[in-house]
Amino acid sequence: MTAGARTFIGVDLGGGKGKNTAVARLELGNEDGVRVVDYGTGREAPWYDDRLIAYLRQYADGAVVAIDAPLTMPSCVRCVEPVCPTHESCEVPIVTWFRERENGARVAGKKPKYTPYTQRASEVILHEDHQILPRETLGQGMGPLAARGAYLTRALGTTHRLNENLIEVYPKATITQLFTPRVAGKYKRSAESPRTRLDIFNGLGDLTFAPGAWREDGLANDHKFDAIICAYTAYLWARGECVTPVSDVVKDDGWIWFPRKSAS
Repeated sequence: MTAGARTFIGVDLGGGKGKNTAVARLELGNEDGVRVVDYGTGREAPWYDDRLIAYLRQYADGAVVAIDAPLTMPSCVRCVEPVCPTHESCEVPIVTWFRERENGARVAGKKPKYTPYTQRASEVILHEDHQILPRETLGQGMGPLAARGAYLTRALGTTHRLNENLIEVYPKATITQLFTPRVAGKYKRSAESPRTRLDIFNGLGDLTFAPGAWREDGLANDHKFDAIICAYTAYLWARGECVTPVSDVVKDDGWIWFPRKSAS
C-alpha cells in the first residue's frame, strides 16, 4: 500500500461545461478492502472546475485521485522546438519510440500506423499488447476532455503530483483485466448493462458500500459506476497491483494505469 493512502477518489470526467462528471470516494475499511462512502454527479451543483478542484484539494492528504481522461498531451503537442523536423527525423526519445515501434514498415503515401500528435505510447501498448482499445488522447471528440484533464493536472499542481497521488485510469481496461473482454463490452450502453454492473460489484470481493451510498445508483448510471471503478483502480494502484510502464520514456509520455490480469 502506498504510504499514508487511506482515501481513493475516482473521477469520471465529463466536459467542463456539462453535467456528466461523476466523483466517487472510497475509504479503507477496518479490515481488508475498501468501501464506497460517497459518489454521484453532484447534489448541490454539477462538478464544474471550481467545485471539483476544491473537493480534490480537500482530500489531498492521504488520498489518491484517479481520473478517467488524458492527463498529459501527446509528445508533439508538448514540443517546444520552434521548427518541427517531422516525426520521420525527430530525435525526441518518445518520438523515436514510436518510429522504432513502427519498425520502418511505413510506406510513403500509405496510412501511418501511429501519429504522435494524437496518440501516446500508453494507448498503443494498451491496444497492441493487452488487446484493449482505448480512446486516443486527441482522437475524434476527445479534444475538450483532454484539454480539461491537462488543465486540472496543472491546477492541482500544488497538492497533486502525476503518478504519485494523481493517476490516469481507464475503467474499461480495469474491467477487462479483472473480468473478461466480454464483460467489459456489456457493462455500458447495453440492455444487459445493469445486470453486468451488479455482477461486477459482486465480483469485487473487497469492495463494499457504506450506508447511504447505495449501489443501485451505480447500476443505473454509467458515469457514477465508472467513477467507482476509477476509485477502485486507485486502490489497486496503491497496493502495487497495476501494470507498470515498460520504460521511463513511456511513463513520462503519460501512462494509463490498469490492473494486472486476473488469474481467474
